[in-house]
Amino acid sequence: MKSAGINSRWAALGLLVLSFALYVGTAGSSALVDDDIDAAHALVAREMLQRHDYVVMYMDGIRYMIRPPLHFWMIAASYAMLGENEFSTRLPLALAMIGLVLLTFEFGRRFFGDRAGLYAALAVATSVGMFIFTRGVIPEAIYALEFTATFYLFLRAWTGSVDPRVGYWGAAACCALAVLTRGLIGLIFPAGAILGFILLTRGWHRWRELKLPSSIAIFLAIAAPWHILAGLRAPGFYWVYFVNENVNRAMGTRLPHDYSAVPLWLWWLEHLIWLFPWSLFATLIFREFPLPKTWARNADPAPQAKVFLLIWAGVILLFFTIESGSRMEYYSFGAWPALALLLGLGIAHAEAKEDPALLFIGRAMAVVGIVIAGAAGVILWSFARFSSAGDFSNDLRPHGTDFYQSSMAHILDLTPQALADLRGPILIAAISLVSALLVSWILREVRLPTASTLVLALGMVGFFIAANEADIRFSPTLSSRSLAMELNKTLQPGDQVVLYGDIRVAPSIAFYSHLRVLLYNSAGSNLEIGSHYPDAPKTFFTDQDFPALWQGARRVMLVVPADRNDDALQRLPKSSTWILAAAGGKTIYMNQPPGPGRLPLATQTAANGKQAAL
Repeated sequence: MKSAGINSRWAALGLLVLSFALYVGTAGSSALVDDDIDAAHALVAREMLQRHDYVVMYMDGIRYMIRPPLHFWMIAASYAMLGENEFSTRLPLALAMIGLVLLTFEFGRRFFGDRAGLYAALAVATSVGMFIFTRGVIPEAIYALEFTATFYLFLRAWTGSVDPRVGYWGAAACCALAVLTRGLIGLIFPAGAILGFILLTRGWHRWRELKLPSSIAIFLAIAAPWHILAGLRAPGFYWVYFVNENVNRAMGTRLPHDYSAVPLWLWWLEHLIWLFPWSLFATLIFREFPLPKTWARNADPAPQAKVFLLIWAGVILLFFTIESGSRMEYYSFGAWPALALLLGLGIAHAEAKEDPALLFIGRAMAVVGIVIAGAAGVILWSFARFSSAGDFSNDLRPHGTDFYQSSMAHILDLTPQALADLRGPILIAAISLVSALLVSWILREVRLPTASTLVLALGMVGFFIAANEADIRFSPTLSSRSLAMELNKTLQPGDQVVLYGDIRVAPSIAFYSHLRVLLYNSAGSNLEIGSHYPDAPKTFFTDQDFPALWQGARRVMLVVPADRNDDALQRLPKSSTWILAAAGGKTIYMNQPPGPGRLPLATQTAANGKQAAL
């Protein structure tokens, strides 16, 4: 089996170019999404910058105390340098992914060799889940980078390849940053993995090497100040942040209950998709499992690192297997770099040994490629009779706002017409995947293993291009940017914008219009706790006080999602209600005529009734 050598410098440069193109290159392509993490998190970062308050976070003028600050600090810094837009919002995540790819390469190269490091880094850069879950404004990529840095520095110090002060103090600092990024699990997961490793390898006699007093001091010096200041500035912060948001969420008793738990069987099965195409090599991981009885005997760096990777991934996966209160698809993101390293190691070892299993996997890949080609062909042929619509959002079947508590739930909005509108991205994705899988298989058969693995990674580039294009097509439905642009054309000083429901109905309205929004009939909002502070502005309206606002002298625009349209219209007086605009499954109603000649709903309804009678 022919195997070309790996030049680490050229490999690192290639990984830098690839990850930059994939993540920075697509960072600004689609609009910010209407939910509680995307445009909503952008609002927090913008208000942080406007207030110059980097301790107590606010969303829509109300204290927002359920998230740690580091990701918002990064976005605010990006806004200060580049302005407030989609690209600058996603830039911190894109840079974190570049750092994660390069650090994974260094981790694998250091402990397992250049080839294993390259393959592991390619798995991080081109896994489906890594790309999909960095489209939204969630900190998973950032804390995965911090976890990887923590464990890399710890292992370097533990195996004696770096000064203990550099390794253990650096690990403590990275762990503190993880706490500022992801809260308590930023400490629980690293501490659990390191403690588990020390116990299972019987290394407890070396505990003095860890420099615990100074390491703890460094950890507290970085992690503690924000928590202390936030507690002083916002009474009740500790209960909201630690108890309600962490403990109660894990137990399924958090208030408000605006989250869900993906069924355990589905959550595990989805990892085959999130790590695709590298999950096709999953069986090779089991070949790397060292016998437990050898864990304490072999002190060489590579076996020690292998054991640590198993424990690292195991702690996170086991935690979310047991914890059933809240379990989203991407919660195991912090374990994916460890799995990528094990996959890279497994592929590299199999190639070095000319393992026949690689030929079997290659043939399985060819079968998968044929299945994908067949499925794409059926989809394209079945929907060929549908013509492409002008507005993709009109061809979706949206569900209620509460339905989208699973991160992938919007896939269920697709209709045959919508799939027809996506025929271009589907074709590009299918050609890319099928070509990569088949060519990779052929190269395995002719004993060109390195080329086979590289082709598999490069084939995912075309898939990601198609996925990004599909994401752009979804934007008018997932985001209210186009509706906000229509709103901006008519806004006047003193106008008030109201969302019918919680802020997650359309936070992008607030982001793109640069207005604070009001909330009407919002039950179970994350902002409710913050609204009880004495300095909180009046934001929540009910059936008791909203009519006075609607009938007042100021212009009021009410943004209503399609699933609550009938409910809202029952509450609005049709004689003083006009339609301003509609797009992406949402409608803006006004309490005053938006222009000359515009008829209120009552007149339109009467006219429609006469036409129906005739």
